[in-house]
Amino acid sequence: MAWSLVDLVGVAKVTGIASSGIFAGYTWSLSDAAVPAILAAKDESTMANQWRIQYVRGFILAVPATIINILSWGILAYATKNQLYTTAAITTGSGTVFAWTALRHINGALSIRSAKIAGPWTGIGHLPLTYSAKEKRSIDTEKKYSTAELVVKWKNYNLARSIILLVGTLIGAYALATDLSMY
Repeated sequence: MAWSLVDLVGVAKVTGIASSGIFAGYTWSLSDAAVPAILAAKDESTMANQWRIQYVRGFILAVPATIINILSWGILAYATKNQLYTTAAITTGSGTVFAWTALRHINGALSIRSAKIAGPWTGIGHLPLTYSAKEKRSIDTEKKYSTAELVVKWKNYNLARSIILLVGTLIGAYALATDLSMY
């Protein structure tokens, strides 16, 4: 059975708003719930390891969520020619780009620190912990701040990222609510 554009649009509406909302909420919860628990760790090694666990899980979730968001909002933009869907695709997709650029040196610094004091990573997913760890800015940042200071910096940048994702989700929701097309 072949899918029609109407079928794809229906699926894109559901996946666009659901995936964007879940990803924005998950990202926000890392800053608002996980980081305070990480900062309450009994020692610096535990703090670094707990950050690392949350970070790797988030990194692994971010790529597929970003792809789903961009594809869902992109299908709606193509089908309806509504620029709000294009804006939602770009905005919800930029959260991961923000993490790979603006957060890069902090991710690298915390990756270096966690390897130093909590030992090598034995879990699934090494890319998140290695993609920026050898860069000068990451190395300099790791030397300059304590683990707690780095985690707080990460929290603040991640909070900004979650706001970007929330704005994209709200733009998509508004587009869905006001879209009068036949789809």
